[in-house]
Amino acid sequence: MLQRLSQNTQQVLLPTTPTEAFFHSLMMSLQYFTPISGLIGGSLIGLSAATLLLFNGDILGASGLMSSFVVAPVKTLTDPSQQWKLSFLAAFALTTRVYITMIDPDALKDQRLGYGESTMPIASPLAFIVGGFLVGFGTKLGNGCTTGHGICGLARLSKRSLVAVLSFMATGVISASACSVTCPFYPYFRASYESVVNSLPTNTTITIGTVIASLAAGSAISGFLRKSPSPNATKSEQDEYTNNRRKIIPSIFSAAFFAIGLVTSGMTISSKIYGFLNVKGISAGTWDPTLACVMGGGLVVSFLSYQMVKGFNVFKNEKALECPLTQKKDGGKFSVTTSKVIDTKLFIGEAMFGLGWGIAGLCPGPAMFLAAAGYQNVLMRWWPSFFVGAFLAEKVKNIQIGNSSSSK
Repeated sequence: MLQRLSQNTQQVLLPTTPTEAFFHSLMMSLQYFTPISGLIGGSLIGLSAATLLLFNGDILGASGLMSSFVVAPVKTLTDPSQQWKLSFLAAFALTTRVYITMIDPDALKDQRLGYGESTMPIASPLAFIVGGFLVGFGTKLGNGCTTGHGICGLARLSKRSLVAVLSFMATGVISASACSVTCPFYPYFRASYESVVNSLPTNTTITIGTVIASLAAGSAISGFLRKSPSPNATKSEQDEYTNNRRKIIPSIFSAAFFAIGLVTSGMTISSKIYGFLNVKGISAGTWDPTLACVMGGGLVVSFLSYQMVKGFNVFKNEKALECPLTQKKDGGKFSVTTSKVIDTKLFIGEAMFGLGWGIAGLCPGPAMFLAAAGYQNVLMRWWPSFFVGAFLAEKVKNIQIGNSSSSK
């Protein structure tokens, strides 16, 4: 039953039962729901993953790509087989800058914050530091994030990735939902709306982001111009050189798809993340399920790409690829993990990632975009903390491996 109230000649219908209240809240949430842009953006993210997989044989993993710069910096910067990562990073940053300066300067404006909604949290500087550390440590310990486990792992029907996704989604929902005004950590992890202006890009942070992108581009170009093997080189050395060079162009396209997919889907907007993870918004009428459309769109495209790879195709495909499209068969291969190990490192790592995701509202992909855009808290707090966390997690993993070896 609905109770009809009349005031100032206006009639308002209010729900009077729990069921009516629930559906009323869901209907109110539809004003924030953007399924079309979510599906399109998610599909572009899936296309990014498919491009890397089919042409290069590599996995789209934002956390793994970025953590490699602190875990194995020399190899990442100098090894020809890693050159595609530099090309990817440079192309991603360039696409970001072009998009927000020439295509849609208002792409990163969060419309929901303009209304001063108390249900939309503002992450404090400390939240960016803690969140970045937890995401860096957790994704390195658990070997993946929303792209690696979510878009790529689930697409190849990996049980390990399913456990990872369930773990970080659960803790992400818990941390985002629990960090309300009654939470003891609320004063430390949340800030006022007036503080938003202090986190916007400045000339300094934009310059820093541009310099980093330029360095990546310079390294990628130097690798592309690397001298070819001598005529006396073996066939395997010549094939390896050719295969490494052929990875650069697909990585550039993949990066562009990834960046555009993130901003189109709205995953670079904090209210889209908090709006989904904070399940209290379901009853409050502020819940935003767009993230589900993003994941769904990305999964479908990524899943279809795995149907073209031999050994991962669910449906019979006589033309399934045994070697990536740009690679020579003698040296080319699909670098897709086949690990089925579900251990405490996976649970703990992904749970930590989820906590950090819910605290700061950021995972590695959107954080890459916002850093390239020059957002202060992301560039100066979240990413340094992420790198520290990833570095320490790698040390922990090495200690565990050493202890396991010595005990045998």
